[in-house]
Amino acid sequence: MLELKTTKRTDPKLLERMAIHYSQPKGFVGRNICYAIYYEGIYYGHIVAGSATRFLPGRNEYLNITLNELNKVVNNIFFNISAVGKYPIRNFTTKVVKEFCVRVQDDWANKYNDVVVGFETLIEKPRIGELYKRAGWKVVGETKGYTCKRVSGKGTDNWTGKRVWNTKYLKPKFVLCYKVKNPDHIPPKTNTQQGFFSDDEIQDQCKIE
Repeated sequence: MLELKTTKRTDPKLLERMAIHYSQPKGFVGRNICYAIYYEGIYYGHIVAGSATRFLPGRNEYLNITLNELNKVVNNIFFNISAVGKYPIRNFTTKVVKEFCVRVQDDWANKYNDVVVGFETLIEKPRIGELYKRAGWKVVGETKGYTCKRVSGKGTDNWTGKRVWNTKYLKPKFVLCYKVKNPDHIPPKTNTQQGFFSDDEIQDQCKIE
């Protein structure tokens, strides 16, 4: 059967997946819950829940939220899965996303005390997010594709360095969202012995450069 097991963001299997993913993320900033994907004891990949992006075209309107409610939105910030010979069941990747949405609603409330009202993710072109669409997600917008990096110097925010935007070589992305039909009440917080890591434990993890 399909099983999502919580892991630390420094889990070796996750780091290996990050290194081969097309986006090659250096790490995860803000809230996050990482899951290893297993089916009948066999590892297939990782999927990660994270903090919502502050500004996304179409998302707020589709989920009917304001900027003050972004803690109720979960960003599927990373998803990498591959067959071991072949996938164990038909539409396996879509079933993983569906299970992810169900599981995260409880885990997010337990860990962060916020009710999840919706999900978001970004799909870089030419990909179209077909597996998400099959799981009930909708394309609600498209980013302009600007990318940003930090260099030495004084920035305009509280982070080290200044931001340099690349507006020439664009990487537009589709914005996909999933709306939770009946958000549940907030369950009581769990402790680390039940498979969750405290905020202090998360912050103690080494930052991935």
